[in-house]
Amino acid sequence: MKILLISDIHSNAVSLRKILEKEKDVDKILCAGDHVDYGLYPKEVLELVKDYNITSVRGNHDDHMIKIWEQIEQGVEQDEFKWIHHNADILGKEDIDYLKALPKTISFDLGNIGYVLQHQWKENSYETIQSQYHFDQFWKEHYTGELQGDFEKRIIFGHTHRQGIHYVTSDKLWLNPGSVSYRRPDDPTKDAHYMVLEDEKIIFKQLPYEKAELMNEVNKWQGIIKQKDMDVALFFFGEDES
Repeated sequence: MKILLISDIHSNAVSLRKILEKEKDVDKILCAGDHVDYGLYPKEVLELVKDYNITSVRGNHDDHMIKIWEQIEQGVEQDEFKWIHHNADILGKEDIDYLKALPKTISFDLGNIGYVLQHQWKENSYETIQSQYHFDQFWKEHYTGELQGDFEKRIIFGHTHRQGIHYVTSDKLWLNPGSVSYRRPDDPTKDAHYMVLEDEKIIFKQLPYEKAELMNEVNKWQGIIKQKDMDVALFFFGEDES
């Protein structure tokens, strides 16, 4: 069994398409949320998610999109127009209904390993699980799989955009595939990050992709998108400095 694990796409259809084209031999694709916002192609992303039958959970930016879309008719101040509003103008009711229907949590089993998939540990926070106590509490509340007795337990989170694995005990860990779209400001790499689960193995993946199309589209919104949001796109979708 081979699973492609992605997260935090943020309307970046360019990087998502590149990953899907490369990882054609997977049996299943999972997404840990944040399909939209801070990117240019929200509708294309949702179309790819549906076309490839990607199993997803809803992230905080997906929730924010639902809220903004329902308020967009009230108008937006010119100096407050952000990527979230750009995305909301593009998406239709069918897209929003799709996001609303996504679950917050999914459980599944892969061999003798149990998994829980959720976008983040705590709402409105970048905290991560550090103790066995918190791991066990989360697992008890969210795991609905069929495994019993002694088995390895793995939680999949997104949200932080930091690719990595954290072992709480030898058979309890959480992992984060990183972001398909962008890094944190202190991480200079600009490749698309994701993981592949192959039986018991967790394989880290980083894939460079061409950003010219993204930058061309970003530049069309100069003077319209709020500068802080524009700076985010210019930094993350710009080419790596040599």
